[in-house]
Amino acid sequence: MTKLQRCLTLVVLAPAIAAAATVVGASSAGAQGPGLPLSKCLDAVGTYLTTNYAKDESGKFISRSLISLTNGGHAFFTDSGEAGEPGFGPFSDGRGAWRCLSKEKSLTRFVATVLDFTFITPGFPKQLIGRLDIDGSFDAAADKLSGTMTLYLVPIDGDPLKQSDLKKGAEGTFEAQKVMTP
Repeated sequence: MTKLQRCLTLVVLAPAIAAAATVVGASSAGAQGPGLPLSKCLDAVGTYLTTNYAKDESGKFISRSLISLTNGGHAFFTDSGEAGEPGFGPFSDGRGAWRCLSKEKSLTRFVATVLDFTFITPGFPKQLIGRLDIDGSFDAAADKLSGTMTLYLVPIDGDPLKQSDLKKGAEGTFEAQKVMTP
């Protein structure tokens, strides 16, 4: 298969793969698992502008992102580094699911998992699936999110939902402000 054929195949299949990932996220979100029903955590629903930092002694600024949590349990993720950055190739937006773990007073704890795809470039000739696990808290009094993000990468033919297939790519912390209409 030529490079052009691979690229065309990717362009044709990418929307179907993304739709399938969204459906997988929706069914997982509907099941909820351990924690509270989403109906108890609706104050966390919304879109947030994040500032992302390295999770090491440097605490260096990495990127900005948008995280959206829906009342149906879906999670959406867009990052300013999607064009690629040192050590990482370009990648797509992420889609997935979130669930509420606990709620005490104005603090809601949640987890989310979003999936995305890397794009083949001369510098990054292998396509991968990215899995971003978010462990966060929502402070309703301040309309802010904070927490950690862990990126895992698997080969395009791997299973990003299977723990044993995951290879850690990066870790970071984030702070986020809820996006509100003026």
